[in-house]
Amino acid sequence: MKKQNYLIKFLSVSLLIFLVSCKSTLMVEKPKETYLPPTIKPAVSELPLQIEIDVKKLEAVINQKMNGLLFQGEKINGQDLSVKVWKAQNFSFNIKNNVIEYRVPVKIWSRFAWTVEKFGIEVGDRYEANGSIAMNFTTSIDIDKNWKLISKTTSNGFQWIETPRINVLGVNVPVTPIANYALKESQKMITDQIDLALLEYANIKQYAALAWTEMQKPMLLSQDNNLWLKLTPKDVLLSPFQTQGSKLKVTLLLQALIESYMGIKPEAGKLFALPAFKTSLKPAQDFNLNIAADATFDKITEMAKSQLVNKTFTQGKKKITITDLSVFGSEGKAMFVCDVTGSLKGKIYFKGNMVYNPDKVAIEVQNPEFDIKTKDALVKSASWLLNGMIIKMMTPYLTYSVKNELEAVKVEANKTLANYEVYKGVNLTGKLSSLTVTGLDLVPGAVRLNANVKGNVGLKVDELGL
Repeated sequence: MKKQNYLIKFLSVSLLIFLVSCKSTLMVEKPKETYLPPTIKPAVSELPLQIEIDVKKLEAVINQKMNGLLFQGEKINGQDLSVKVWKAQNFSFNIKNNVIEYRVPVKIWSRFAWTVEKFGIEVGDRYEANGSIAMNFTTSIDIDKNWKLISKTTSNGFQWIETPRINVLGVNVPVTPIANYALKESQKMITDQIDLALLEYANIKQYAALAWTEMQKPMLLSQDNNLWLKLTPKDVLLSPFQTQGSKLKVTLLLQALIESYMGIKPEAGKLFALPAFKTSLKPAQDFNLNIAADATFDKITEMAKSQLVNKTFTQGKKKITITDLSVFGSEGKAMFVCDVTGSLKGKIYFKGNMVYNPDKVAIEVQNPEFDIKTKDALVKSASWLLNGMIIKMMTPYLTYSVKNELEAVKVEANKTLANYEVYKGVNLTGKLSSLTVTGLDLVPGAVRLNANVKGNVGLKVDELGL
């Protein structure tokens, strides 16, 4: 009888232990890892293309082309008049916006026939006269719809440096009108040469087309984050010419759809030809780019484990201790896997919305709740957890600062933009300033922060070739 009682007690204790163990050990199927398509969108931006014309170099080009004897004329307009014009000194230029002013010092030699009657006697001969003058010219510059540089140089008067004088038998011969006439003949040649030199030196279309073509090729903006930039140009706006010191600045605003990619180099799209430009009176807007920065699940897990592993949470007489933790994405939400021990043993899965907190510059978990299969299992074994109090207590420890990730992207991009050679002689330069997070996505292996950055970025042709 006693043996029977012992047997009954043993079976009862064994059954109790078995039932308790069934309730405290949780076996839940892992939720499926899935990801939604990222939502980062292209941004329409204006990319200034600055082409600089160094007027001092232009001055050197024209001085090199125009040397020595500039003009020679014989029997001008059928008259007994010959003229030669030499360059006396180097030409000097001044520039203001789209107007260039020139001072052209020249020497003039003229030979002419002159007769004078005195005391009833007509005396005549051929006489030579020499003088020097400073000619003034003004060139206005424009660009036509076919991208051709139009320059129009006109005379702006002159001043005699050395006035030629001849006295024949006590009569002053009026040499100045003759020299003026000769000067008029040489001016067209000089203005034509200036316009031709300017057209050859400042081939705006060549550099605009080069920049337009090269900017359509994918550019590696950040090597560390494997961040690529792809531009699809739309329009070209021409701003008014400006001057800074001895530089004439031609600014083209390239309106483009700008996309960023993380990972593999994007495929180059269809190549668009340089269109006719539109005139714009407004300055370029801030460069506007939507980029991404990744906070990896590994780093988030590492941070969360440092905060939560071996931490115990109590609810009434029940308690659980976190022994391990990891995170992945599932149906657009962050899914957390917690290994627990204590009043409950096993794995629990809970999910929440990942959101960006601008005040903390961090990503947080909102509205945490158990995964549906975990809920079903808890109903049978640990219903005391279903009120969600413990996972709400855990949630603050899952906040992850992304300040380093965002700053790293900006620093790396600025390092590249300090001098990114798009093509020989054409550089992408500038600096990104403000950065604003606009949203986030869960991608395989990371929380991807979508950010908009603004700054002063443009393409620059450093110098036009001689």
